[in-house]
Amino acid sequence: MRSVLVAILVLLGAGAAAQAAEARTGFCLPPAQAQICHIWSGKVTFVGDGDTVYVDVAGDGRRSSVPVRMTGINATEQTVYSSIASQRRGECHSVEATARLEQLLLRNRFRVRLYALDPASASGRRLKRVVATKVRGRWRDVGRILISEGNAVWLTGSREWAWNADYARRAERAAAQQIGVWSPTYCGLGPSDASPLKVTVNGNVRFLWDEWVRIRNLDPVNPVQLGGWSVRDSALNRYVFPDWATLPPGEWLTVYVGEGTDTWTEFFWNRRKALFDNIGPNASGDGAFLVDPHGDLRAWMTYPCAYACTDPNQGALKVTARHRGREYVQVSNLGSVAVDLDGYQLQSPPYSYPFGRDAVIQPGEEMRVWTTGDPAEDTRLEKHWGETGAFLNDRGDRVRLSSLRGILLDCYAYGTGTC
Repeated sequence: MRSVLVAILVLLGAGAAAQAAEARTGFCLPPAQAQICHIWSGKVTFVGDGDTVYVDVAGDGRRSSVPVRMTGINATEQTVYSSIASQRRGECHSVEATARLEQLLLRNRFRVRLYALDPASASGRRLKRVVATKVRGRWRDVGRILISEGNAVWLTGSREWAWNADYARRAERAAAQQIGVWSPTYCGLGPSDASPLKVTVNGNVRFLWDEWVRIRNLDPVNPVQLGGWSVRDSALNRYVFPDWATLPPGEWLTVYVGEGTDTWTEFFWNRRKALFDNIGPNASGDGAFLVDPHGDLRAWMTYPCAYACTDPNQGALKVTARHRGREYVQVSNLGSVAVDLDGYQLQSPPYSYPFGRDAVIQPGEEMRVWTTGDPAEDTRLEKHWGETGAFLNDRGDRVRLSSLRGILLDCYAYGTGTC
């Protein structure tokens, strides 16, 4: 019965974005207090899940509530919706996120304020709003609380951008503490629980075929059977591994977002459009998450870095380039320990080169990356960017070495170029 009710509410709210009540304007809540928001008042009539509520908006002239998708956060999926907590069902942590949201709203008898930079912001049929309620006498951003406590991941916003940087920082801090959804054992011990795994995502790219997620098994002894595991982005788009997918000890595999035929080391999401959000001027970004069959997040990478943004290899690597004749970029290891360049990239905008496997550079060694040439001819210290022609500007340019999370390690500029 409850699922029928929810369906009816969704249909009634189909035109919600176009029929939103007139809002007053005022300053947004922190951290966007310098921005002017459109503000509505209302009362929550039903808590759908950890990021969706139904609100009777004051003054909108409607007898029904409208669905509201909370700005900037994404909770795991709930499958059975109910106003009775014991009847709710869903993926790992979804029920807990719903319960926490309901608890926060109950303190103010479900009275809320809704905030938006753009009153037309919507996610499908749902209005997109920051939801606030009174906590200890002050109006507080509920999404900010939920993400700080690890009840959701950060979901970048383009129209509602003012919350991006703060939410990203709070999500990464919760991830560093492994609280809530970020605990790899929250829903119980999973398969290969003792095997450490690493996720790298190349999502801040120009073309679909450059998007990929790399998974490494750091366990030197035990393989990891990935059948039934999944990879997803911040928006919960997911790729599920086939039953036969296996990650041998010390090895890696790559999931390409575009189309192709699966092999033992390469898998294809078979999407026709780019999936991951690029780093933008309003602190936009994304992430890739490896989820085991229990629903626990076992490894992840988000970008751009927003919390504790340091790298152990800062100061150890030096970049130079030759821009005349046959071009190349050179990376030198000035440190005292070997550096694995997996997870790092060279950039000379708009061109980028993410390092692949077999990219370990020993102390005192130099790795040369030719801007042209076939990557199939790579050796340990000779790599090929794979472009069809020279692209370093003779008058001046720059080359950056950074992590795929955007942490700068070194930059080389010449001529009119600047770092």
